[in-house]
Amino acid sequence: MEELKKLYTAHTGLEVMALDELPGAGSNRKYYRLHGSDGSTLIGVIGTSLDENHTFCYLARHFTERKLPVPAVVAQSTDGLRYLQVDLGDRSLFDALKGGRDAGGRYTQTEKQLLHRTISLLPKIQIMGARGLDFKKCYPQEALDETNVLFDLNYFKYCFLKTTGLDFHELKLEAAFRLVARDIVAIPGDAFMYRDFQARNVMLDKDDNPFFIDFQGGRRGPVQYDVASFLWQASARYSKSLREELIKTYISNLKQYIEVNEKRFRQDLKLCVLFRLLQVLGAYGFRGYFERKKHFLESIPSAIQNLRDLLQDGGCPYPYLRDVFTRLVELPQFAPEPEKPLQRADGLKITENNPYVSHPQDGPPTFSRYDAQGPLVVRVFSFSFRKGIPEDTSGNGGGYVFDCRSTHNPGRYEPYKQLTGLDEPVIRFLEDDGEILTFLESIYKLADAHVQRYLQRGFTSLMFSFGCTGGQHRSVYSAQHLAEYIHYKYGIEVHVCHREQGISTIFPAFRAMVFAAGLGTRLKPLTDTMPKALVPVADKPLLEHTLEKLKESGIRDVVINVHHFADMIEEWVTQHPMGMNVWFSDEREQLLETGGGIKHAAHLLKDATEGFLIHNVDILSNADLHSLQLFARGKAATLLVSERETSRYLLFDDDMRLVGWTNIQTGEVKSPYPAIKSLSGLKSLRGSMVNGQNFDRYHKYAFAGIHYMNPLLFSYFNEWPDKFSIIDFYLSVCDKEPIYGYVQPDLQLLDVGKLDTLAAAEAFVNVSSR
Repeated sequence: MEELKKLYTAHTGLEVMALDELPGAGSNRKYYRLHGSDGSTLIGVIGTSLDENHTFCYLARHFTERKLPVPAVVAQSTDGLRYLQVDLGDRSLFDALKGGRDAGGRYTQTEKQLLHRTISLLPKIQIMGARGLDFKKCYPQEALDETNVLFDLNYFKYCFLKTTGLDFHELKLEAAFRLVARDIVAIPGDAFMYRDFQARNVMLDKDDNPFFIDFQGGRRGPVQYDVASFLWQASARYSKSLREELIKTYISNLKQYIEVNEKRFRQDLKLCVLFRLLQVLGAYGFRGYFERKKHFLESIPSAIQNLRDLLQDGGCPYPYLRDVFTRLVELPQFAPEPEKPLQRADGLKITENNPYVSHPQDGPPTFSRYDAQGPLVVRVFSFSFRKGIPEDTSGNGGGYVFDCRSTHNPGRYEPYKQLTGLDEPVIRFLEDDGEILTFLESIYKLADAHVQRYLQRGFTSLMFSFGCTGGQHRSVYSAQHLAEYIHYKYGIEVHVCHREQGISTIFPAFRAMVFAAGLGTRLKPLTDTMPKALVPVADKPLLEHTLEKLKESGIRDVVINVHHFADMIEEWVTQHPMGMNVWFSDEREQLLETGGGIKHAAHLLKDATEGFLIHNVDILSNADLHSLQLFARGKAATLLVSERETSRYLLFDDDMRLVGWTNIQTGEVKSPYPAIKSLSGLKSLRGSMVNGQNFDRYHKYAFAGIHYMNPLLFSYFNEWPDKFSIIDFYLSVCDKEPIYGYVQPDLQLLDVGKLDTLAAAEAFVNVSSR
């Protein structure tokens, strides 16, 4: 201990005023927080393995030099058994996900965003971390090999499989294990394999930025292993849909560094999942059955369920292993628990406005005068029954009223009396108790059915009210969670009012702008008599295809700029409301180009405080706009890009931040960075210094005509004329505000810009609609 204090003083020149021992992390290392006389802190580590300490310090320094999110090692003792590192705080990703974990895998939007943010950084440490890394310094070995794999598989056999009493053939099992080991090692693996990538080994700073710790066991290996380790962590209970979202996020970010054959990647991932699950079960068997640790015993059913799901997905290509595992998951002690419905779900596609299918004998269906009136606004209230049910100012009768008083009341306990259902201690109390979660499960089902039907019919108002004794704890919690649930799932405007607390919040509807003002010169003679936006493709105007695409992603508020045959566009929208709220940005006097169009419409978009999507009307694609919006939230701007061949490319650095533009035919380069701007072509970029960093290469991507902008960029519009290109604008501000590229690996896109593309566009739509 005294040696650690001496190391601190030698490094900082300060005395240690206090020293706190931190909880262990499952290893022989001990961690301490050292408080200096100036109020600053560092983490001190005392390890018993000299080799392991040397490996961690080497890796930490290497990763820090590569600007990767790890705790920097600032000092190491001469004997190598002690070192100091930056203090990242006490909050891990595992801690931040406790609510969703305790609720059986019901993760909130905030928790999901943390997961997406974390897994999006994984390729960076795997690929960039491997560059220049001396793998011979890894401990205890430099690469994953067959001996290592077979050791873990036999660990599973002896510590778990034999304890179940299941009958199996030793030689056949051994032969199957050797096949698994051969195939695992055959997966291309020149990356840094973290090996223990899990939520416990990710720390979050005050801004929820992830930092990676405990990577000393890493070695050369396949990237899929870490994805399997992270997403198939048994206690996390990630749903299949959430796993798929996170896999897509990972692949998208991995493609920023290396080429990815997605089909091969997913095949290899299944193999790594199988290997990882057997490792986990072996560890759980030893820690649970032999060491009698309750936590590991409780995790076994979830791990078995993961194995059961993998078998159903065809993730075990070895016949004898498949037979053993099929019998294993059917053992009585591993009978699956009854499936519970999730509180939250994603990816819902709203149906057409007409939800009715009438019987042929009854004639066509009719609509009431309330149908198709506009976008839906949901209002959610919390209240005290003592003060009466909230008034419905819309005149529609008040909607649902729910009584929360059957659930456990935190207001009966002194620590919570002065708090509300918005405060973390009350939230923790309610969720740990669990009654409120069961209560809300049924309400989410009712809300889903009602909201979906109202969206189908074009109704404009829906109200939910939650009452309890004082309108302070249970009702506030329930109202807030339902409001967030509906807004996240459907993208519509939601008002939440905690009446007795005097607190009101509006979650604005997702908003978009459609560029429909162009002359459509390349589509002549069709555009001699109609605007490009109304050119038909597969019996629908291009504008209708675009609006349907936006609506599927949860967008209900749309701004459309008009110039060429503006009256026709306005008339078509009036006759085809589509359950959307549409504003027009009038450019009849002058066509303003893409940047000028956004500037002209800024007054219609400034209230979209979280940002808005921008979509060219002549673009058909399979773009996942919902995922793009979630990725882009909080960023200044995000551009959907692809690897398609073109003559003009946007240039991005390794973090996918925009740094320039080039025309590879003419050699022209645009960039706010002098070192890039002065270059005559991409070949000159290698080794150039830009913004203080040496880039080996730049990533070239083609712009897809779809992007997402935050209104914070509007302040820069004052320096621009009325008419300008949005790409030129982005290039001018990308050194001041981070502009990012977003790659969707399976993106298919068609620019309907010429007459000869119309046939291809029709085929594209027909294939996409199947």
